[in-house]
Amino acid sequence: MRTDDYKNAVKLAVAELSRRDGRELAAAGGADYFPEGRMEFKYVHDRCRVELPGWKIGWAPPKEAEEFPLTDQVLVCHYFQGAKNLSLTGDLLSYRQIPGGEFYNDAFHRRAEIPLAQVFGKTPGLLAKASLALGGEIKEGYGDEAALFRVFPHIDILVQIYLADDEFEARGQVLFDRVAGQYLSNEDISWLGSGLVYKLMGAARALGS
Repeated sequence: MRTDDYKNAVKLAVAELSRRDGRELAAAGGADYFPEGRMEFKYVHDRCRVELPGWKIGWAPPKEAEEFPLTDQVLVCHYFQGAKNLSLTGDLLSYRQIPGGEFYNDAFHRRAEIPLAQVFGKTPGLLAKASLALGGEIKEGYGDEAALFRVFPHIDILVQIYLADDEFEARGQVLFDRVAGQYLSNEDISWLGSGLVYKLMGAARALGS
């Protein structure tokens, strides 16, 4: 998508969201609602603030001066458009297992899972360090290394890697709580998962790796 496409997607979503009750949307999406006209929630590793009713999306203090990426604005809008106050299931699915995910799976694998393996699959402990820097929770029992992220109040993503050895190349996989498909389209889920991988890659670079 081009920048104009993202801007148009935000504009269309905001036009619809602005007609809906902010308090109800916050409850449906798991956000904190403030009567003075805003809601806040954790987005990946920082707090997002939405000023109502105009749906001005940005970071909450202390990051309010930093730009909130346009692609992430689209995801925030679409998340609340689809918000249904559904609880997390704890049942993690590969992208292919999400209903309709087969269509985008190859593209998602190239965009997210291959880079995940390339960056983290040859350096033991790097995924853990990058994940902790982004507020992730280290999880045992998934691959050789794994971390769980609450990317939205009602959406969890787990990233896992199998480290390279003498016989096999490194492999990476991104798993989503089953409920994600109730909040976002397959395309949005793809962008959300790959965006998390890119944020982890950025964290790894910041660590000097």
